[in-house]
Amino acid sequence: MSKKSNGFLVGAVIGGAAAAAAALLLTPKSGKKMREDLIDQLDGVSEGKASELAGIAQVRGNEISDFAKQKKDEYSWVGDKVSTHVDQAKATSSDLLEGLKDKTADIQDDFKRTSSEVRGKVNDLTHDDIILKDENISEDLYSALENNEK
Repeated sequence: MSKKSNGFLVGAVIGGAAAAAAALLLTPKSGKKMREDLIDQLDGVSEGKASELAGIAQVRGNEISDFAKQKKDEYSWVGDKVSTHVDQAKATSSDLLEGLKDKTADIQDDFKRTSSEVRGKVNDLTHDDIILKDENISEDLYSALENNEK
């Protein structure tokens, strides 16, 4: 409904109610009877307006629902694209994690091997009746051990 027809309808309802009230007030009835008639007419007017407003609300609700469905259909590709990117990110992160696990295991193995070699060299030195404490082993000694390996 347009604003003009809404305005006209509201004016007609208010005018009708005012005319009914004036007619009731000007008729020769008792006060009690006049109040009852006035209340009956006001109830009729308010029920008509309420049902009219309910109809308007239903029409607007249907329009909004249709609009939402249209936009959902129109932009459904966004959800698919996001889902694809999320799946790609999961796969990439899984691959990176596996690669990091492998590299970490390699580094750990290298460290264990090197540590074992150093202990072996230190044990060789102590077997040759050289008694060294860990705090007395200097960088020069480690360098000499490395040079002997080459």
